[in-house]
Amino acid sequence: MRPILKGIMALIIVSVILLVSDLQNRNKVKVMPSNPGQLSNRAMAGKQYTLGLCYFAPDASHDQLLTGLWKRMAELNFVLGKNLIVKEAHSNGEIGNISPILLNMDNLDLDLILATSTPCITAALSTVKKHPVAFTYCSDPIAAGVGKSYNDHARGITGIGSFPPVEKTVQFILEAIPGTTKIGTIYNNAEANSRSVLNLLNKVANNLKFELVALPVVNTSEVYQAAQVIISKGIDVMYISGDNTATQAFDAISGLCRKNAIPVVVNDAPLVEKGALAAIGPGWTGIGYHTGNLVARMLNGASPDTIPLENFGNEEIKVDLNRAKELGITIPVKYLASTAIVPTDKQYKIALVHYIDSPNSEDCEKGIRKCFADNKLTEGPDFTLKVLNAQGDMATLNSISGSIGSEKWDLVFALSTPTTQMLVKKLPGYKIVFTNVGDPQIAGLGKSFEDHLPNVCGISTMSDFEGMVKMVKHLHPGIKKIGTVFTPAEINSVSYKDHLEEAAKKEGLQLIAVPASSATDVLDAANSLVSQRIEAFCQISDNLVGSCSSAVLKVSINSKIPLYGFATNLIAQGAVAVCARDYEQAGYESGEMAMKVLSGIDPSTIPYKYVQKTDFLISNKNAKLYGIVVPESIHANFPIQQTDK
Repeated sequence: MRPILKGIMALIIVSVILLVSDLQNRNKVKVMPSNPGQLSNRAMAGKQYTLGLCYFAPDASHDQLLTGLWKRMAELNFVLGKNLIVKEAHSNGEIGNISPILLNMDNLDLDLILATSTPCITAALSTVKKHPVAFTYCSDPIAAGVGKSYNDHARGITGIGSFPPVEKTVQFILEAIPGTTKIGTIYNNAEANSRSVLNLLNKVANNLKFELVALPVVNTSEVYQAAQVIISKGIDVMYISGDNTATQAFDAISGLCRKNAIPVVVNDAPLVEKGALAAIGPGWTGIGYHTGNLVARMLNGASPDTIPLENFGNEEIKVDLNRAKELGITIPVKYLASTAIVPTDKQYKIALVHYIDSPNSEDCEKGIRKCFADNKLTEGPDFTLKVLNAQGDMATLNSISGSIGSEKWDLVFALSTPTTQMLVKKLPGYKIVFTNVGDPQIAGLGKSFEDHLPNVCGISTMSDFEGMVKMVKHLHPGIKKIGTVFTPAEINSVSYKDHLEEAAKKEGLQLIAVPASSATDVLDAANSLVSQRIEAFCQISDNLVGSCSSAVLKVSINSKIPLYGFATNLIAQGAVAVCARDYEQAGYESGEMAMKVLSGIDPSTIPYKYVQKTDFLISNKNAKLYGIVVPESIHANFPIQQTDK
């Protein structure tokens, strides 16, 4: 028996040794990309969610991140204070305070812990044991210790990194401030993200032959003295990246640099308002918005072990032209074409022209006003806005153009294709920003988005026709023939019809298009489509049909033929689904272009852009009226923003 017992004991000892030696491997997970359609990212009806939020300290960039995050969460029906309870705490800028905060959160009844900033992420790795962790607001997750690679990371945690554009920032410094030979920076060596940035910055300095003066700090109280030491070494520029400690004490850095006429360049755009010359870095609002998709999925039970890490950054460039003027610096045009701060030492005179009353045009105006407000421009003290409407009449639009031409304006907004065409023709010397224009090239506004009329810039709202056709086929299996009403007198309408026809043909569908020239014609055209036995209305969005869309919807309802559209308001009126450009977002983005023009940037240097956001909305209730069952697979195939029950 003794030999047998010895053998058993030996096996047990070997097993324990192997088990202990494999602990490190078992705490890692190699991730295969998960199917985003497996779990909905929308809030479940009747469920209460609780999120723990741990962050380093309040700051403007983090506020922007949260603005984007909560906006996206709200779109997914996670409503703060209602079905989403957030328990948040910050360390007041002290790294030593983070672990106790996370330990406390780990003992609460939470669905998920969200850690923002590298110090919080690093602490979560060793502190959080009972809850899944998501992270964002981080430069380098690998340096923070989250894993060996984006697909091979620690269990229980996943998230989004946004590494700052160090090389592009240095390139900006050398081009905007010729003769720069010495760049200073302040960093906290305890922050893994700062060490990563510093390593890259040293390599760039060696390659581009400039001297880097870098000084470490332990906490915010050391920043002022560090800045004094660096300035005393004769630096040409101070560069502050995303270091949390330096950012918290940025007022001290900015004040000293201003006193010594030294420009400060940063990677966080909100610091421009605190005295930085320029920011070249991540757009935190957009990153927060993108993070909302991950947080929503994990709140609904998606395992972090199945989700790879991600690097995401929508670059933002911001320049303070007033500060540049103070320093005697001329900013290269290619950077000015990105973004700038509008001087507020005058009252701007602005005109805004609608072609006709329509939800799309009204949403564009709403977006423009919101953009101005977000940029701290107040109607009255900072600008006057005269709103004019041609009520769909070209003769009236011509008169409006003449009226505008008799006065001096700093800027004119054009909120449709015919409006833009008329204003461009009548006001060649005026700065014009357009939106709610489908195809700028077809409208005669330029050869391309880069090569365009010198006094014009703007946002195209060209619809996602391929996305629409694919969604129609997904929701209406076996469909062969679709129909639309278009307006031959509107060049954008003809372009839309042609693009829809091309997209339909690619998917094996036939498009029947019937013209209309008046509101009465729209009703007749819709009835004509029914008589030609279409299986679904796929209604393009133009000025005429958009202003009397209720006529097409009435025919749709009476004939029991479902309607799919390109404007969000159609859902409330009875459409089954829409694939719609966000017109308020289009207005907002045209407002951002206006900010550039008002700051002194030549419109000819600003490329036209497509609006960045498209909304896929579906109504289960409306679908049932036509016997259409919305499949769960819709979420796996389309970025559905809303599905009502």
